[in-house]
Amino acid sequence: MSGIGVNLRVTGHCSQGGRKYMEDMFSVAYQQTADLKDLEYAFFGIYDGHGGPQAATFAKEHLLDSIVSQRSFWSNNDEDVLRAIRDGYISTHNAMWKDLENWPKTTTGLPSTSGSTATVAFIMRGKIYIGHVGDTAIVLGYQEDGVKEWKAKILTKDHKPESREEKLRIEQSGGKVINKSGVPRVVWNRPRLGHQGPVRRSTPIDEIPFLAVARSLGDFWSYNSALDQFVVSPEPDVVVYPV
Repeated sequence: MSGIGVNLRVTGHCSQGGRKYMEDMFSVAYQQTADLKDLEYAFFGIYDGHGGPQAATFAKEHLLDSIVSQRSFWSNNDEDVLRAIRDGYISTHNAMWKDLENWPKTTTGLPSTSGSTATVAFIMRGKIYIGHVGDTAIVLGYQEDGVKEWKAKILTKDHKPESREEKLRIEQSGGKVINKSGVPRVVWNRPRLGHQGPVRRSTPIDEIPFLAVARSLGDFWSYNSALDQFVVSPEPDVVVYPV
């Protein structure tokens, strides 16, 4: 592999605002070539957590390794690299699911509802390879020849429950979208408060308009066991652009 093909200057900032705890994170990493004279890739990730910091923390700590450990990531073929990014997302989601038992339960004693967007970019060989779930965006700034002003191009599409494509996918996965205070949200079929023991078909369920994003890592409350699918999908969009 050749170098990444661009010069980089990186800055990052997170703000907790008025929240009780920080749920949002970012990561920056790079891999040097064997001779230490260049970079194989530069990596950037954004993780906007909800329902607690556990999912965002897990994604920050594991998603990069899950992707670059795929043999196809090191291919010179763009489709192979994109497949590695996709497989890394699913692998991270499944590993996160196994770790769920170690996460704090909700105040009512249910498993954690933590989830996170995950938007990542690899710059290598003069291209930018992107993986994306949720509504954290990547925006490319560029200048046209002979023009001083910078322009912006959005490289990702937000996964929102109100989009026609996502709403259809949610419904095909056995889910539902309901507006709450004017915001479309994915419904959580939550066991009625006070329920004890395993959740069965006969368990009373309350429909809770819950999440305003349609894809994420985590959000295991959205698992539909009848179809073996997550209503809030961990399946990423993957795309490559020249830079």
